[in-house]
Amino acid sequence: MTQSKELAVGSVVIAAIVVVVVGTLWLQGTNFGVATTYIDVLVQDVGQLVEGNSVKLRGVKIGKVGRVAVEPGGNRVRIGLELEGDFKIEDPRDSGVIIAPESLFGDWQAEIVTRSRFPNFQYYDAQPGEQHGDTLVLGGYAIPDISRLTAAADEISQNLATLTDRFDRAFSEETADQLRGAIENIGAVSTEIRELITQQASTFQDVSADVARAATEISAASTQARVTLQEVDALLNRGEVDSILVNVRNASAAIDQIAARVNSSTAGLPQTIAKADSAFGSVQRLTNRIEAGQGSLGRLLVDSTLAIRAENAMSQFDSLLADMKANPRRYVRLSIF
Repeated sequence: MTQSKELAVGSVVIAAIVVVVVGTLWLQGTNFGVATTYIDVLVQDVGQLVEGNSVKLRGVKIGKVGRVAVEPGGNRVRIGLELEGDFKIEDPRDSGVIIAPESLFGDWQAEIVTRSRFPNFQYYDAQPGEQHGDTLVLGGYAIPDISRLTAAADEISQNLATLTDRFDRAFSEETADQLRGAIENIGAVSTEIRELITQQASTFQDVSADVARAATEISAASTQARVTLQEVDALLNRGEVDSILVNVRNASAAIDQIAARVNSSTAGLPQTIAKADSAFGSVQRLTNRIEAGQGSLGRLLVDSTLAIRAENAMSQFDSLLADMKANPRRYVRLSIF
């Protein structure tokens, strides 16, 4: 009887020990018979992350933090992640780990994310030489905890207080008066600039009106020049200039004949003949210049009134030649003795 009681007590104790051990392992997240994937994470600091905290992916728990240790040299921390099952990361170069609070009660977590989703975080740049064996190494970033945010807020408030004090020193009553005066001066300058622009606009309108009048006058002059050219072309087409030149040439020939006759009939007048010859030469040169378009007759191309006057002059000159032929003694007096 005593022996059976001892056996029962021993069985109860052993069962209790087994329950405690299994419960402890279960509470620690131990999975019996399930494969485990190990990933190392390198960060500058870990905040309040400790061993046993959750590891999540897209908000789902996929493992736990196995270890947290400072690397030799003290410039980084290595975190060991223990993921349940045969877990694989598709793009390790675009993957990182964010360490942040899991709740408002002080629990922290490590979440595996893509870096492109949170590009503003400064992830640790893991180098190939920092890998241990075949274990994958990812870079991580720890979000500052409340205490650090409080310290940062306190520093910001101190900076704001310093800035406010400097602002009060810089903007005294005298500075406000000077600023008010500067604003008034700017207003006065703006008014003067506006008046100057108005004056320049009025001047520009006057210049535009002058340009318009000049363009009108140029157009009228162009029209007058066109009319003049048409009249010159009509004069050339009528052949009036040619008739004038023919009359002058005929007159010159007649004068040459008269000179020859006078020379033959008045051998005793060498001086008179020389003068007449000189006059005839002048008339010949004048004829050549007229044919070349020089002198007054050349102006006949632009002024039709001159042609009319020239015709009248040639008519009178013909009358003169006819009178000289009819009454030579009236113009030439011969004296032998």
